Amino acid sequence: MIKKKGNVLTGKIEYILKALSKISPKKWEHYVINRIYHRLSDPDIEFICQQCVRKKEGGIYLMDLYFPALGIYLEIDEGHHFNDDAKISDAKRKFDIIEVTGLEEHRISVVNIPLEKLNAEVDRFIALLKAKKELLISKNQFNVWKYDENFTAKYHIDAGYIDISPKSAFRTHKDALSCFGYQKGHFQRGAWKIPDEKCNLIDIPNNSIVWFPTLDNHKEWDNSLSDDGLLIIEKKKEEDKLRLNLWENRIVMAKSRDEYNRILYRFIGVFEIIPEYSHGNEHRFRRISPTVKTCS
Repeated sequence: MIKKKGNVLTGKIEYILKALSKISPKKWEHYVINRIYHRLSDPDIEFICQQCVRKKEGGIYLMDLYFPALGIYLEIDEGHHFNDDAKISDAKRKFDIIEVTGLEEHRISVVNIPLEKLNAEVDRFIALLKAKKELLISKNQFNVWKYDENFTAKYHIDAGYIDISPKSAFRTHKDALSCFGYQKGHFQRGAWKIPDEKCNLIDIPNNSIVWFPTLDNHKEWDNSLSDDGLLIIEKKKEEDKLRLNLWENRIVMAKSRDEYNRILYRFIGVFEIIPEYSHGNEHRFRRISPTVKTCS
């Protein structure tokens, strides 16, 4: 559905326009991705430009074009991909992305290639996308792109779980909390204690919380997430001691921003306190699971 506020389009059409304009400084990448989008012409297939993927050893990669429902991503090889160092880097990058995500990689070169041949390569890739969609439909495994349901609890409640993925992000605290049985109104505090009966339904210890930290240097806090995503350091700038609560298991929804600078709360895992590294004005938490069950 397309919504309009004054002269500003919102919803799926806004996402598409911003996604395609975002890559405009890269001329060949812009050409290839626009050709794919327009010739594919399928509003049911979600696409993401410049999707982040966390490396095993820390840091991130950016995939040029990613199709979440198909499990496929595309790399567009420009001139810098063809020196020896870049070839080694690209090979390692492919290995890491596939190992971390299980995605299927495809590449299109735009170097020293006639436009007609490039267009043929793009069209072959489009045919592959269509075939993959049909295969998934035949297995009842294709998820239609429902943009209006992104950033809400419904997708995760229907699936029965939430995991670390591009879909595991929410616009509001209430949307995130609804994955775990919250049914009240607006919520803006930094944490919510999950009722014991809901903890039992989602198989986590009683007295657990959903936590909404800002994982950077911010006001009175200097919190951080390790490069591998497995450790959170919660640090209060003042020397006041942090209280050790009963609820030291935390479902973490970290505050972040999307590619258009809008606030999101992203699920980054279930964490537990590390008692031997928690004292004074600092606590440390280790990730114990990249997934958690949901309930209504």
